[in-house]
Amino acid sequence: MAVSIELARSLTYQAAESVDNNQNDIKLAAMAKLEATDVAMKVVTESIALLGAKGLQPNLLLEKIFRDAKAGQIYEGTNQIQRMVIARHILK
Repeated sequence: MAVSIELARSLTYQAAESVDNNQNDIKLAAMAKLEATDVAMKVVTESIALLGAKGLQPNLLLEKIFRDAKAGQIYEGTNQIQRMVIARHILK
């Protein structure tokens, strides 16, 4: 899980750097959004599975993080749309 998080973080930093340098790399931004939200969902799902029924207790905040991670896959363009954006830029 730590490796996946670090890879998503690195991709996000690359996308932010492209914006800072006025390059606005749409493909890179779509890749960062897609990877970060997929990793968030994967990590929180695995965390809940590791804790079993205790993973859904409100005092652990995993339930809220799970909802937030799922919402991240949907807003600002669903991950399916991000995949289409990436494919369109690769096939140019």
